Amino acid sequence: MELSRFSKQFRVLGGCAFLALAYSPMLLDLSGGKEVFVDGGSDTFLSRADSIWDGKPIFQAKLTSDLTAGYFREAELECFGVGSFKADVATGTHVAKAETAKTEPLRFTDIKSGPYKGGRLIKGTIRSNFYVDAKRLSVPVKVINKVINNLSSKVDFRRSLRRGDQFEIAFNSQNELIYSKIKTKRKQASVYKFGKEGYFFENGEKVGGRKSGGTFAPPIRGTMRVSSPFGLRIHPVTRKYKRHSGVDLAARHGTPVYAIYDGVVTRASRYSGYGKCVDISHKNGYSSRYAHLSRMVVRPGAKIRKGQLIAYSGATGVATGPHLHLELARNNVNLNPLSVKMMPEKPKRVSNNVQFSSLKKYFSKLSNSVK
Repeated sequence: MELSRFSKQFRVLGGCAFLALAYSPMLLDLSGGKEVFVDGGSDTFLSRADSIWDGKPIFQAKLTSDLTAGYFREAELECFGVGSFKADVATGTHVAKAETAKTEPLRFTDIKSGPYKGGRLIKGTIRSNFYVDAKRLSVPVKVINKVINNLSSKVDFRRSLRRGDQFEIAFNSQNELIYSKIKTKRKQASVYKFGKEGYFFENGEKVGGRKSGGTFAPPIRGTMRVSSPFGLRIHPVTRKYKRHSGVDLAARHGTPVYAIYDGVVTRASRYSGYGKCVDISHKNGYSSRYAHLSRMVVRPGAKIRKGQLIAYSGATGVATGPHLHLELARNNVNLNPLSVKMMPEKPKRVSNNVQFSSLKKYFSKLSNSVK
């Protein structure tokens, strides 16, 4: 009897193993590293044209996230009887229809008068992320990239934008950005193109308009509070006396970090106990290091201007909490960053405040005309 019971269990286990082997190619096929086309509709399924069922769906599945129509490299799927997981699916061979997919109506106005006649202003809402949502509304890619470059010092496009936040983008007939605005629950930021002078924030300050003079610019905006000085100190982690090659500046997680001078990025990666680290080589033998970052927005080889956004503060590597570790060296000899003149410089401002005020009213009127 014991032998019969064992034989029955063995047959059950064997059958389960056979089914697992039979279905494994289907599951493995979903991680093929390609894309899935998502189309709005009430039916939800996956199908594969070369399946053993001659094109019939392998198994039914539904998208657990709210995706709009278009191609997606990765979609979160909940397969009936299998469970919830993320998978890649191949374009053309797998088709998924999302129950929750809805097409947002295009809200825009064609600019029929004024200095930018022939352009267009579009309003949109954040549903997944800014780039995808703006592209879905047919905003040119180069215009989207310009918006991100102009407002990256005011808005963290990766973390601060939430579903339901609003944006406005205007571009001329040559697909050149002329106005952009991001509005969240907490704040808003706008940029205007003012003739040939370039782009300006709403307060009249020129975007990237801080001159590169003989002084170093501060790496973070506002008051700089030193949480750990340069020189010999008790290490906060090892509790041993050790020379501190830079200074630690108090900064909350995600605080924007700016280059202190013009230069070329020589490192933008994880580096030992420094965690995520950016190194910049400057002229006259100077170099600077920014460590324990949460995120970097530059790459090795990139040319950097003084005051340009390069990263966000964090606590990666050997650190007890979020802050910015700043180092300054000349000819590979570390200097106390606070021993050099480091002070904010007056930014360039718009040349004609009256005309700039009129330009802002011009775009405000266009924006109000979009329902």
